[in-house]
Amino acid sequence: MLPERFDRLAALRGDPAHGLPVTAWATNLEDVDRDQLMRAVIEAIRTLILPDWEAKRTDDRRPQEALAAAEAWLETRSAEAVNNAKNAAKACTAARNDTYGYDHRIADAARGMAWAVTAKDNAPIWDSLAAIEEELLARVALVGEYHRVPEQRKAILAVLRKVLMPPPPVVSPEHAPPVPYSASGHFVVGQKLIHKMFGDIVVTAASGNTIDVTLPDGSTKRLAHKPK
Repeated sequence: MLPERFDRLAALRGDPAHGLPVTAWATNLEDVDRDQLMRAVIEAIRTLILPDWEAKRTDDRRPQEALAAAEAWLETRSAEAVNNAKNAAKACTAARNDTYGYDHRIADAARGMAWAVTAKDNAPIWDSLAAIEEELLARVALVGEYHRVPEQRKAILAVLRKVLMPPPPVVSPEHAPPVPYSASGHFVVGQKLIHKMFGDIVVTAASGNTIDVTLPDGSTKRLAHKPK
């Protein structure tokens, strides 16, 4: 379901200057786990737009502090974390006003994540996503590279996918459950197999179209397998 929604968001035609409206983000992501959604949007801000702020405004850490406050609340849910997030959001409002017309969308996006801590709905999260896309589109417009417009939302979606749809962990062969042996199968060293005649066996070597295996009694045997 989520991959189809990401594909739909990528295919939507947004405003060339402002990107998608907040309603498009809400329609497709409203039922995503809120904590994970916040983490994903925080990562998108950090990855895609915050580095520019950090390079230009080395002494102004208000957006960074807003993101850190939101993350602290996600971890602790404490009253102190709520208060810190409120203060960070207010500081980001000031940062937005201080930089309006230049980098205000970066402060705006970070502010939304801090406000999301106390919000009764996901509106600040959608505002943050819209601010990210608008900031990326503004950068494209600044250098006249309008052919890169479609790439900007795809970059946002790539980060969201990474957080919301992480790949399954890779299980090493020795920790994977045993699989049935077949001469037409491909096996690797350390893999556990179940042989109809020999029972539980372990691959100790693989070369070409053969594997060496250890049998339950400690003896070894060479069997066929299909090389990749």
